[in-house]
Amino acid sequence: MIAVKRLIGVEIPVEKFKREAEQFIRLDHKNIVKVASYCHDQSRGHRLVQFKGKPLPQLFNGPEQLLCYEYMHNGSLRDYLMGQGSREIDWQMRYKLIKGTCAGLDYLHKGRAGCPIVHLNLSPSNVLLDHNYIPRITGFDFSKLIGEKNTKSVVLKLNGPIAYLPPDFFHSKGTDLKYLATVDIYSLGLMILEIATQQEIKGIHGVLIKSIEENWREESQITRLYTSLGADELRQVKMCIDIGLDCVKSNPEKRPTAGAIMDWLNKESKPVPVSRAGAGVLPRPPVPTNINHAGRIQEKEKAGFLKRHFGWKK
Repeated sequence: MIAVKRLIGVEIPVEKFKREAEQFIRLDHKNIVKVASYCHDQSRGHRLVQFKGKPLPQLFNGPEQLLCYEYMHNGSLRDYLMGQGSREIDWQMRYKLIKGTCAGLDYLHKGRAGCPIVHLNLSPSNVLLDHNYIPRITGFDFSKLIGEKNTKSVVLKLNGPIAYLPPDFFHSKGTDLKYLATVDIYSLGLMILEIATQQEIKGIHGVLIKSIEENWREESQITRLYTSLGADELRQVKMCIDIGLDCVKSNPEKRPTAGAIMDWLNKESKPVPVSRAGAGVLPRPPVPTNINHAGRIQEKEKAGFLKRHFGWKK
């Protein structure tokens, strides 16, 4: 069984599509969804009959471009993190999901033949589970096919300005890969916090991040959630929360690399931080809105929000 992704409304030059598709096929890691094959047919336009359940009779004159993936039987990570069913996942499974996702991202960032891949839309919806519930990252093809610069506008259109992306991404310029890797790390950090604390990521990230910083540093909060865990497993939970908080630091240069995160998980101790030399000019921080106790947007509190939650000054 395979899953087929049909590229609609975006035309990639023939040689670029073939070149990137061949690279995807060569990717081989247990935590990456395997690209099995691809198709590029310029001989005919194709008619889109239905899109997202709605009829849309419209002729597309561009080439037919398809990517074929191995089929993942157990849906996406999002299906297991949201709703009542999320409480049924024990810590052993959560830890497996965290380590597997980190390993997959580390593989993408290291790349093949010196060609690292940045995802730029990493989220629980783009982590699929195979028949053994091993997490597999997918969706990494998009930024490579349409270009990292164009990915931002597409993601904004699809997901809005929040999603699992850091605020600095929407004010960044250029396509420096070392900086873009920190974007993925921020997204990974939110996912780790979501898996470990069982709190859904939504709205302005800074509010939840601050709450976790203040309430989840102590073992008492962790033991209230994971009542049956032993001392070693409780330390694992604490370590994952610390990793997640490191990943979502407001300064991109202070976020760990995927390789450093894997060292941390494997050795169960924080590695000595390595400077991201040559990471390029970092974007100017955004000026988000704040939320008062009633949950309403308060434009006049922007500066205070930046200082309290992100350490930024207007």
